[in-house]
Order: sequence, then structure tokens, then C-alpha cells
Amino acid sequence: METLINSTLSDELQELYLENKEWLSDILFLEDEMRFFKNLFDQVLSGKIERENLQQLEMISASLNVILERRKQLKNVLECRKSQLEQLLGGNAVKIEIELIEEDAAIIAEIKSLMAAEKLLKDELFTLAEQQKANTGPIVSRPLKVQRYSIF
Repeated sequence: METLINSTLSDELQELYLENKEWLSDILFLEDEMRFFKNLFDQVLSGKIERENLQQLEMISASLNVILERRKQLKNVLECRKSQLEQLLGGNAVKIEIELIEEDAAIIAEIKSLMAAEKLLKDELFTLAEQQKANTGPIVSRPLKVQRYSIF
């Protein structure tokens, strides 16, 4: 009976480990996507900005910074989680508690929240870029400097 329990537990831990690796992969994909956003953001800022878009631009910049920080924290959590699961699978750690499952639920919720926030930001950035592209007579006569809205 004990072997069955250990075998089942081992299978579940392996599944958690594989899920963790998948989550890390998702985060790395989001990092690549964010580099694309940064390039688009820089292109938007390299042109002349209409006054009514300045507030939206500042909000996008602030959102980018928040998302970058959240992703960085989540990546650290996932790296720690991966190490913890490796120890459990290797038999180095014996104690498994309900917190392990609760942490997984929290990680999944944060990943979903982060992906939703990035999708919303992407939509806002694309809309702003399209507006800037369509504008022929900007109100602001001088281009804004990219350094003013640093996102990295």
C-alpha cells in the first residue's frame, strides 16, 4: 500500500514539475513579446505625439513597468518552485503539505492575471500606434524623448 501511495505521489509531483516548466516557458514567451512591445512603444515615441495621447502614453508606460515587475517576481517564484519540486522528486525533502497545492492555485491565478494584463496593454499600445500612424497634423510640434517614458 505504501508503494502505491509513493508512486501516486511521485506521479503527481512529476506532473507539478512539468506544469512548472510550462509556466516558465510561458513567462519566457511573454518576455519575448514584451521586447516587441518595447520596440513598438519606442516607435510610437519617436514620432510626434498628440497632446490628447500623452496621458494614454504615460498610462501605457506605467503599465509596462508594473507588468515587467510582476513578471520578474513570478519568474523568481517559478524558479524557486522548480527547485523545490526537484528536491521533492529527488527524495531530499520529505514534508509535503496542502500549501503546495494552494501555492499552485496562486501561481496559476497570477499567470492568468498577468496574461490578461499584457493582452489589455497590447491592445492599448496597438490602438495608440494606429492613432499615431493615422495622425497627419500633430498638435505637439516637437517629438517627445524616449527617455522621458523609460520602461526598462
